Amino acid sequence: MAPGPAGFFSFREHDLDGAKAAVGQDFFTTSMDLVDRTASYDFRFDGVVLGALAVGVSQINSGLEIGTADLEDCYYVNYSASGSMHARHRRRAVEVTPGWGAVYHPVGPVAMTTSDEYDSYAVRIDRRAVNEALEEQLGHAVPPDPVLEPRVDLRSGPGRRWDRLVRLLCDEARTTPSVLSHPMIAAPLHDAVVSGFVHATEHRWRDALARPPQSWSRTPVRRAVEAIRSDPAQPFTPTGLARLAGAPTRTLHDGFRRHLDTTPMAYLRLVRLERAHAELRAAEPGGTTVAEVAHRWGFSHVSRFSQAYRRVYGRAPGATLRRR
Repeated sequence: MAPGPAGFFSFREHDLDGAKAAVGQDFFTTSMDLVDRTASYDFRFDGVVLGALAVGVSQINSGLEIGTADLEDCYYVNYSASGSMHARHRRRAVEVTPGWGAVYHPVGPVAMTTSDEYDSYAVRIDRRAVNEALEEQLGHAVPPDPVLEPRVDLRSGPGRRWDRLVRLLCDEARTTPSVLSHPMIAAPLHDAVVSGFVHATEHRWRDALARPPQSWSRTPVRRAVEAIRSDPAQPFTPTGLARLAGAPTRTLHDGFRRHLDTTPMAYLRLVRLERAHAELRAAEPGGTTVAEVAHRWGFSHVSRFSQAYRRVYGRAPGATLRRR
């Protein structure tokens, strides 16, 4: 299911009340106090709310003491781009430095103390979305609010890949116009951040997620292919396609690899490229542009669209448009 329209936010505040209001609008209610009560204060916070996610990048110039009550309906991750933070949550202390993040559960107050010049990434994910992603990846039910380790390693492997996705969303949130306004692009990114989170964090099911699935039947692959070809303009995600195919995401991914030597999302991009090709061939002279066609079919970068088009069709998309 598509996450709905993206909601962008951008705040620049010079007082604590304004900063608390900015964080409370899209994340949660906090208390904030300067470590040095005489220090100046400058706060910048930019990001996007996308379905079950709120992702932002913040910059503060002076150390803060920050507190929250129970988050109630979400998990929250904060990690450093520069500077450091000491956090306490559920009777455990976490040191946040570049490459490491703190994971806060829905239940349990949070106390954070940042250094001066603390730049960080903040991710809020609805608790239900975390549960659903974990169950979907595993193929079986898990208890509500699964216990995740309070510290996440972002230096390599799944943690590093998740960090890159978060940074991509933050970069796009600061870009005008943003590709996150396009459902075909935003939906799979939303899906990737939520599912990537359960792979990046430590929990009792981590080893099970790392084991390769066993997939021999072609039926889920056939169902997914039929769904894609019948309406490739739908904002499909890996999770959504797996649901339509009647198989877990990892099983469907393995089936596409085994039977079609590709992935579900790569196959979707190829079908959309076919539709873009047909549109370029049928276009009236002066009636459209390559950029318009590329964007309509979910390709955010015209240069990458052109490269993919040339690999498949042996010429630039502009040449196809001009030949008409």
